[in-house]
Amino acid sequence: MLNELRLWPKKLKDGADIAHNFHFENSAKLSKQITKIAFFGMGGSGISGRIVKTFLDKKTNIPSFVVDGSEIPNFIDGNTLAIVVTYSGNTWETVENLKVLADKFIPTIVMTHGGKAAEIAEKNNIPFAIMPDSLQPRFSLGNCLGFILTLFSLMEILPEGKDIVDSFIKNSEMFIPKLEDESFFKDFLSLSENKEFFYLWGVANDSESFAYRAQTQFNENSKLPVVSSVFPELAHNLLVGFSDCKDNPLVVLFYSEFLKTHLEIAIDSMRQILKEKGVELYNPPVFGDTWESQLFNMILWSDFASYYLGKRRNVDIVSVKIIEDLKAKYQQKQKDMK
Repeated sequence: MLNELRLWPKKLKDGADIAHNFHFENSAKLSKQITKIAFFGMGGSGISGRIVKTFLDKKTNIPSFVVDGSEIPNFIDGNTLAIVVTYSGNTWETVENLKVLADKFIPTIVMTHGGKAAEIAEKNNIPFAIMPDSLQPRFSLGNCLGFILTLFSLMEILPEGKDIVDSFIKNSEMFIPKLEDESFFKDFLSLSENKEFFYLWGVANDSESFAYRAQTQFNENSKLPVVSSVFPELAHNLLVGFSDCKDNPLVVLFYSEFLKTHLEIAIDSMRQILKEKGVELYNPPVFGDTWESQLFNMILWSDFASYYLGKRRNVDIVSVKIIEDLKAKYQQKQKDMK
């Protein structure tokens, strides 16, 4: 699996190359009347949409939405660009949504490795891109980000998209050699390796989606029930749960160095309160000199940190057996109902 993490620069470049070919072949089919964007996807396949939304919200006037369920909201119409991502091509929630999008003639782009999604796209003349092989869907994030950000740059939806991809490539080439050294994570591993649960927090309009990506990596690589929440909302409810701590809970808090002053003051105030309650608060190191690079490097940090924590816990890092069992049970129940 470590080799998959080393492939970040290549996956980003490959995704960008696929976007250039896709745009050349399909530009005539792509709608020019886009007023909003909806990202469809579940699990590791859906995270790219959450991350790209972060940049759209900050840099464009185009509203974007993440649909991570099995029903399509009513506001999605002919002026919406739907980005459908399913690595397997068989994720039932995403496949069901794709069928409805096709029936309603919603402008759609499909990203998949094959399966039913590719079949539906081909049958309905929906532009689709085939993503390269990855060890697991969660390891295709580099391909997906390279593709979406480059395509949005070519479509002039997010003109900076190509530059963001280039900065991601540069940062991955620069920092991965440092992250390959397990001793780099010594402080974090000493805090987390004996925990059976910990919290992972991000900041709204900053690191929220990147904290969520980190949660999924610790879930799947480290086999831990890590749960993410968003500041400052969590300070209005979740914080009360720490009123009477008895087990020194661990909170991993992600945020960039580009926060507004009032948020920095709020975080510092919360830090003092948590310390008084015996909460261990860990801030991962921040790399990069731009907002985009610092957010991307949170992905790199959590990828490697979750890998090394999985090693310390002596678990099967790659396998997601419980998810596969759930899918098999769902499919069997479907068959039994017919």
